[in-house]
Amino acid sequence: VIFRMDLNTQSYVPIPMNSLYTPTAFDYDPTDGRIYFVDYRLRQLMSVHFSGTDVRELKQLDANADLEKIQVDPINRKLFYADTGNNLIGSINLDGTGYRVVVNQSLDEPRDLALVPATQTIYWTDWGTSPKIEKASYDGSNRQTLASTGLKWPNGLAYDYEENRLYFVDAGTHKIEAMQPDGSSRSVILTDSSAHFFAVSPYHQYLYYTDWNQHTVMRVNKDGSGKTNIGPTGFRQLADIRVHKYGYGMPGVVTPSPIVVDESHIFVRLVGRGDHNEGLVEVYINGEWGTICDDMWDDREAKVVCEMLGFGKTNAKAVSRAYYGTDNSIIIFLDDVNCTGEESHIAQCTKIGDWGLHNCDHREDAGVNCTFDVTTIRDFVLVADSYIQEIYRMDLETGSYSAIPQYSVNTPIGIDYDPLTHTVFYSDVGLHLIKSTDLDGNNEKILKRLNSVAIPDGLVIDVQNRLIFYSDTGNDVIVKMNMDGTGVVNVTNTNLDEPRAVTLDVANQVIYWTDWGAHPKIEKSNYDGSNRQTLIDSGLKFPNGLVYDGTTNKLYLCDAGTNKIEVMDTNGQNRQLIFQDAGAHFFGIDVDSQYIYVSDWTKDGVIRLNKDGSGETPVGPPSFGKLNGISLYHQGG
Repeated sequence: VIFRMDLNTQSYVPIPMNSLYTPTAFDYDPTDGRIYFVDYRLRQLMSVHFSGTDVRELKQLDANADLEKIQVDPINRKLFYADTGNNLIGSINLDGTGYRVVVNQSLDEPRDLALVPATQTIYWTDWGTSPKIEKASYDGSNRQTLASTGLKWPNGLAYDYEENRLYFVDAGTHKIEAMQPDGSSRSVILTDSSAHFFAVSPYHQYLYYTDWNQHTVMRVNKDGSGKTNIGPTGFRQLADIRVHKYGYGMPGVVTPSPIVVDESHIFVRLVGRGDHNEGLVEVYINGEWGTICDDMWDDREAKVVCEMLGFGKTNAKAVSRAYYGTDNSIIIFLDDVNCTGEESHIAQCTKIGDWGLHNCDHREDAGVNCTFDVTTIRDFVLVADSYIQEIYRMDLETGSYSAIPQYSVNTPIGIDYDPLTHTVFYSDVGLHLIKSTDLDGNNEKILKRLNSVAIPDGLVIDVQNRLIFYSDTGNDVIVKMNMDGTGVVNVTNTNLDEPRAVTLDVANQVIYWTDWGAHPKIEKSNYDGSNRQTLIDSGLKFPNGLVYDGTTNKLYLCDAGTNKIEVMDTNGQNRQLIFQDAGAHFFGIDVDSQYIYVSDWTKDGVIRLNKDGSGETPVGPPSFGKLNGISLYHQGG
């Protein structure tokens, strides 16, 4: 857990991150308001937005990695880390590109780091058999040893940009010391024989540090006097610490006001009674959902919310007095919202300090009624959530979303969209059905009732030839039928174990599918089942997602067992790893001309990547249950 403590009040809160991650060291980029951290268990370099949302992987490291501390250079946009498993110090750009090994010779147990961006100098500690503190240029040149005596376990290191001094803590000598950047003028600040020092951070006249024997944040004056605890006791083992003040710190960094209200991490959704285009408005910020009070709530505010949801602003209507219901278990985030109607985001209608302030109760919760026009609705992604038992349409531009209401839905898995008739097709493994519905939730139809052992995991449509294909891992069959549910034909029902994802090359009438059974594989055949071929049958565990990219004539696949996203030719050749995340459980995948989209059970949402695997970005909030199939829609394509 990473905690944020107010130094004035000494109150603290945890950063509400996904419980999958176990951060052991971190640093903060004040420019973008992101926390960078290492996860020693998953062996990953990661970042997360200040609010605890939008977790991104910078790099998945190898099985030998044993990650120690990290340091961020917000000016040169780099991150440096120490890996005592591989005995190296590495660097990577903050966008995940440009990975390189900086130093990997004559290192024993590298641990903490400090940076001087102006001179592009890196300092580090090594607590191995010959403990020392060293420095080098960012490229690894000009390496020098600054201190090699009087050290045992130099765990923590920090550079003081006000005084141009290095501070370090040693758990073996029980000392906090200081020295000049060239190693001269070394002096002892504090000796505490009962301490197990681990990290240090200078701020004004103070040194803040962690001591594993104190179970709290500690502080001492830079002259060694005034040792005291900061905040309550009760922490278990504080591993790292960073002090940050807006407008203070590293020279050359212009820090904005606290990055808490950030449009790219604020979303709206419609809940409660009503159709797909109407409902109670909830807004997501800093890791939780809240409602909006209806004071001053009128059609101008409704226009902004409807625009965020992809419906557009035309004839948007405000609804008040909790008409669509309410949720007393969540907070009221906004009151007296004041939009002109021209804004593109609700965050533009209120001041930063207004969030969380109100004089309302939930009987005043605000709602909207948006105009639903399938011909003008903005680009979106459809997702099937089997845990919450909903189908959602999420706006690709804002990540805001609304459920497509259904009278009966249990465990939706496969999903696809017909842009000609604006119809959603999906499979429900709990009800053993293949179904369709209009995009607004009306005209719900059962296309095919399956037997009680059927598990229709995968579904895809051929819009041109008006066909549906689905996989059934309960009956071990892949089926083709017309879009109205007639003309049911088995494509293949032999030598299948656990068929799941299905995708089509419509132009050549070829179907591809995955099988995650005892011998995982990816196969293909013609629509009639002829010319069946195995494309790959190695390096797979749970190949859940597969999609054919007609723009590149490639197949993209995601595997929840290998934690990989890969690409290959349609004959199985030229297979390449695009992205790997040891903490991921990938399920659905789709592509457009520029991006890959995947659903990830562990991140509770949809992730977008460039086709080379870079630029991992969440689409929408991490607040879903278990997203399975996904399907993209772009106007005109």
